[in-house]
Amino acid sequence: MRAGGDLSAKPFAKVLADRKETILYGAGNVGRDVRHVLSRHGIRIPSVLDRNATPGAQWDGLPLLKPEEGPRDQGLPVIITIFNRGVDVSEVEAKLESLGYGPVISFVDFHASFPGELGDRFWLTDRETYARHEAPIAAAAELFQDETSRTLFDGLMSFRRSGDYRSLPKPRLTEIQYLPSDLPGWPPIRPLRLVDGGAYDGDSLVAFERAGQPIEAAAAFEPDLESFGRLAGGARSQLSTWPFELTLWPCGLGSRTGLLPFRSGLGEASRAGVAGDALVPFVALDDALVNFRPNLIKLDVEGSETEALEGAARLIRRHRPGLAVCVYHRPGHLWEIPLLLSRWDVGYRFHLRLHAFDGFDLVLYAIPV
Repeated sequence: MRAGGDLSAKPFAKVLADRKETILYGAGNVGRDVRHVLSRHGIRIPSVLDRNATPGAQWDGLPLLKPEEGPRDQGLPVIITIFNRGVDVSEVEAKLESLGYGPVISFVDFHASFPGELGDRFWLTDRETYARHEAPIAAAAELFQDETSRTLFDGLMSFRRSGDYRSLPKPRLTEIQYLPSDLPGWPPIRPLRLVDGGAYDGDSLVAFERAGQPIEAAAAFEPDLESFGRLAGGARSQLSTWPFELTLWPCGLGSRTGLLPFRSGLGEASRAGVAGDALVPFVALDDALVNFRPNLIKLDVEGSETEALEGAARLIRRHRPGLAVCVYHRPGHLWEIPLLLSRWDVGYRFHLRLHAFDGFDLVLYAIPV
C-alpha cells in the first residue's frame, strides 16, 4: 500500500471504521511518527500506554498511563509503537490482550499500510519489495550450510512478508554476538587479528576479551566522535588487560576513501546518509590496512556494510578472513550480501544467527573453507 489514499483500503479499516480512535503503546520516536500518520488520516489518540508511566505524566500532550490504568473496557485497538532489538513484541501483545485490550496491532503491521509515509526502517520496508526480489532471495537461501541458518532465513522471510510474529524465530539471547558457540571453525584463526568496523564505544572488544578470545592486534573504526571519545577513553583504561596492538580510527568504512554526509550524535545508530549534519571521513579498508593481515572482520556499520565490503575486496581475497557482517540495517542486505560474497568466489561457507528481538542484530557469518 502506498502513501496516502483511502483509509478504507487499509488492512485494519474494520478496526477503526466505527470509532476512528486508537491507543498507542510505547512513548518514543516510533510513537511520534505513528501519531503523525494517524493525525493525517483523522484518527484520534485518547491516551498512550507505557509500562514506565508515572502518575499524572503526559507524552506530547497526551495522558501517559501504565497498561493497567488505561481504558481497557472501551474496546479500543492498541498499536504497539515499539520497534527495537530489546523488546519481545509477542510478549507485549499477549500482556495487552490479557488485560482486555484489543485488537492489538504491531508496528510492523501498521507500517505495511503506510510504507511510503513511514519509510524504510532498518530491514522493514514495503512488503511488495519481496515479490520484486523473489529470484535473488531464493538464490541466497541456497547458500546457507546448516539447518539452523536455513530455518532462520525462511522464518525471517516469512515474518517480513506477513508480519506474523509466530513466524519470527526467537533470538539467541544467551549467546555473545559475533561469538556463537555452535558454529564449527568460528572464529577461524586464533589469536585474532581483528578489524572492528563500527566499534562504537568498544563493546565488542570488551565482549571478545571477556569471552577469553586471544587477540594479537585490532584496528577499530568509529566515525561518531562522541562514541569515538568513549572508545578511546575505554581503551586507555584497559591498557593492563588489553595487551594487544590496538589502533583506533575516527572514521567510517566505505567503498572508497573520502568525505561523506553523516548523522552524528545518535550513539550506536549514527550513520552515513544524505540527511547528515556533517561531512565525516570514510576509508576503504584496502587503503587503510595495506599490510594488516586480518583474520576476522566484524561489520556493524549502520547500513554501510555492502560498501565496507566492497572497500575491502582486495583484503578479503588476499587473506580470506572470517566475516561477521550485520545484515539487518537495510531491507535487501539479508540476500544481497551473501550473494555478493558468493560471487567473489573466495571460498566461504555461510551461516546466519539472530541475536536480538524483532529481526535486529542479525549477523551473517562467513567462514573460510
